[in-house]
This record gives sequence, C-alpha cells and structure tokens, in this order.
Amino acid sequence: MALLFTQDWDVIRGKEDEYDAFVAKTFIPRCNALGLIGVGGFFVQVGVGPRIVSLKRVESLSNLCTIVSSDDFRNLKNELKNYVSNYTSKVLEPTGRIQCSNYAIQKGVWKLNQYWDILPGMRDKYSDFITNTYLPTLENLDYLEVTGGWNVLIGGFSEIIAELTVKDAFDIGRLLDDETFRELNFKLQREYVTNYKSRILRTTPRFDEPRWFRL
Repeated sequence: MALLFTQDWDVIRGKEDEYDAFVAKTFIPRCNALGLIGVGGFFVQVGVGPRIVSLKRVESLSNLCTIVSSDDFRNLKNELKNYVSNYTSKVLEPTGRIQCSNYAIQKGVWKLNQYWDILPGMRDKYSDFITNTYLPTLENLDYLEVTGGWNVLIGGFSEIIAELTVKDAFDIGRLLDDETFRELNFKLQREYVTNYKSRILRTTPRFDEPRWFRL
C-alpha cells in the first residue's frame, strides 16, 4: 500500500475567500500534477490543532522525497503559506495489520483518531494484544470500521495512529460511551502504550471544491 502524506494548517483570519480560490484553482490541481493524489480532507472537531487536515497518497517514500524536494513543491507550499498558519506535515506508513486497498476518498464520515507511543520493552506483547485482542474486539462493533493503522515515519507527535471510522456524530458518542471500547482502551493505556492522545475529525462535504477547506 502507498504512503500517506498529511498536511495540516489553520486558515488565516480574513483570508478565507482568497484561500478558497487558491486551494480550488491552484493547490489541488498542482498537487495532483506533482503526484500527490488527494484522498481526503478533515476538520478537527475535538482535539489539538491545526484544524484542517489534507491527506495525499504517494506511491513510495523515494517518490515523496523527489516531490517535496522539487522547486515546484517548494513554491506551491510557499504560496499556500500566504493564506494559512501553523503548517505541519507528516508521513504515514501502514502498519500492515489492517487489510485494505489503497487509501480512498471518504465523504460524510466521522473519525476517532488515536495516537500513542509503545512502551519500551513491550513491543512484542503490544503487537500480540493489538492483533489478537484489540482489533478483533473492535471489529465486532457493528457501527464501527477500523480504517487505518499507521506508523508515523516523519513528523507528528506519536509513533502510532489508529484510525476508527463511524457514519455520524451520534456514533462517535456511542463509541466513547461503549463499555467494551472503554475497557479495551484502559487496558491498552495501562499496559502497552504511553503518550496517548485522541482527536475527533469529520470529513468536509466536498474535498475537491473550495468549500472543502472552509471553516
């Protein structure tokens, strides 16, 4: 599976309309032309910012390095920074535990993304817990889909991202109040991981149009 390249930012207050036009007419088309294929856009509803998350798919780390070191990409990023602040980026590699094809566009969904580091000396026991307990238990929740498990290769604030997807905000509340999920996460945090954080994200209505990025 390809890597994900994520770019996060906040829109500068007062520049929303100019930003909308730039993203629709310049940023998205030029990213696609460079080989950074847009596969999603999210707004961070609850949790640490920046508030806007742009996902791009790229075929390999070597391909990504070639793209981001190019003058075309540098110039495009500098143009973007005329309209945004708090720009960050990271590179994600699939852990291989989630069976899926290339990451695809998702619209009209909500996500609970969880972030953590594995405790020193617990990597093998952690792997066994995730593979044989954590994932099978979550897969039994009929309103939830496990859509990603990522190793953070570059950037970010943790080494692992777990991506859980539901259809609406009601199901986010349902998940957070689910006793099975809470017990499972308590065991995860108590025995296997540290630096645990989470964020609730929602997809923007049409990521390929100007309003995709509008707050």
